[in-house]
Amino acid sequence: MEKIELSVSKRDVTGRKVRREEVSNVPAVIYGHGFDAQNVWVDATLLMHTFEKSGTNTVVTIDVDGGEKFQALIHDYQVDPVSNQFTHVDFFHVRMDEKVETHIPIVTEGESLAVKNLGGTLSTLESVAVKALPGDLVHEITVDISTIETFEDRITVADLTIDKNIEVLTDATAVAVSVSAPRKQEEESAPEAEEAPEAESAE
Repeated sequence: MEKIELSVSKRDVTGRKVRREEVSNVPAVIYGHGFDAQNVWVDATLLMHTFEKSGTNTVVTIDVDGGEKFQALIHDYQVDPVSNQFTHVDFFHVRMDEKVETHIPIVTEGESLAVKNLGGTLSTLESVAVKALPGDLVHEITVDISTIETFEDRITVADLTIDKNIEVLTDATAVAVSVSAPRKQEEESAPEAEEAPEAESAE
């Protein structure tokens, strides 16, 4: 697993003062079970690059002012809807010998004939809920969609290739990837409603 490090600095200001102090830094907090929460600043650019590598399911080594180092997951975050920039981040302190629950995103590779030749629409489960030691977590789960050749083909959670050290919490029968037929074709294949017989007029 790639080692990801992120340098942060201690933050003394809180509440409304944070916004006035914030320029190129993002306010963040590090917390966890049996861990004294710490308020910190994170460089906005470094945070963006780190998040692209880690997401919310890969361990990040947090270096506080070049001294203390903690293992953590990006547990929660807020993003400005206009600028799409981080406005706040929560780091959840983890112990490498204790399992954590998180979600691992699903990423597809290959080409489905049901999409290419039949014009279908690919539908993918966003992520899989898992439980594992932090060091066993992976950044993403890759699935080959070339096996989906018709609209009846399915890839379930049970079909995904996931390391045995990772406990999958999502229902194994849940559909991870499928391809639906074009709407026009679905309408044409739907059974036509029978017309009601006309009522006989009374003489």
